[in-house]
Amino acid sequence: MTTDRDPYDSSTFDIREFTLTAQGTLRAELDLAPFETAPLGPDELRLLRHLGRLESATMEHLRNLLVTATHKDARVTAFLVTWAFEKYWIADAVDAVLEANGEPRLKDVEEGPRRHSPAEAVERRGPITRAIEAIGRGVPIVAVHMTTGLVDEWVMRHAYDVLVERAGSPALTAIVERLRTVKARHEEFFDVEARWRLEDSARAVKQTRASLSTAVWPLGAVERSDAERTFFDAAVWGGAAGHLRADAVGDRVASLPGLDASVGAAVTRKLTA
Repeated sequence: MTTDRDPYDSSTFDIREFTLTAQGTLRAELDLAPFETAPLGPDELRLLRHLGRLESATMEHLRNLLVTATHKDARVTAFLVTWAFEKYWIADAVDAVLEANGEPRLKDVEEGPRRHSPAEAVERRGPITRAIEAIGRGVPIVAVHMTTGLVDEWVMRHAYDVLVERAGSPALTAIVERLRTVKARHEEFFDVEARWRLEDSARAVKQTRASLSTAVWPLGAVERSDAERTFFDAAVWGGAAGHLRADAVGDRVASLPGLDASVGAAVTRKLTA
C-alpha cells in the first residue's frame, strides 16, 4: 500500500486550509428567537438531542482510532484533531437550540441504560483490545476508519433530513443548513481518503468489507441508551420511507472501490434491523 504522501498535499483536499479555518462556536450566527413563539415538538427535540449526543461522541471514537496505525498518518491525524474540534462546536450549537426551546443541555440529561446485544460485542472493544488487534492489521486499517467515517456522514445526513422534515421549522432548517456547511468538509475528506486507500490496497478492501458487516450506525451509537437508539432507528429507518433511506446508504456503500452490493446490503440490514 502506498503511503508516502505529502500530509499537506492540497491536490484533492487542502488539509492545511482546513486546519487553519476550523469552525469554532456557532452561537453568534444562530437565530434562536423564533423558538420562543414556535418551539419544536417533543419528538423533534428528542431526535435533536440524540443527534447532538452522537456529534459529541467524538472523543470516544477517537480513542479507538488513535491506538491503531491511523495515528501514524500525519494527514489523517491533522484532520481528526480538527474534526473533533468542529464536532464539539456542532454539539454546542445543538445545545443552543435545546436551550432556546426550554430544554436542558445534552450533558444535563441522563440517557438511561445502554443496549447489551451480543451482536454488538465487537463494537464494544476497549482501546487496549483494539490496539492489540490492530497490530496485525497494519496500515490498511486507516482505510477502514476513513470508510466508516464516510458512511457515518451519509447516515447522519439522512437523520438530519428527517429532523428537518418532521419539525417543519424554518428556524431549525436554517440552523441545520449551517451545520451542514461544517460537516460537508468532513464528508469530503473521508470520501477522498477512503476512495484512494481502497483503490490502493486489496488488504484495505478486505478489512473494510469485514468491518462494515459488523459496524453499528451511527458511529457512537453503542454508547447511547437503548431507548433512545430504538426511537432514533424508528424515526430515521422505520417504515417504507426509512427503508428507502437505508437502501440509499447501502447503494452508496456498494459503489465504493472494491465493495459491492453484498456489502451495501449488509449495511442496509444493520440500519433497519
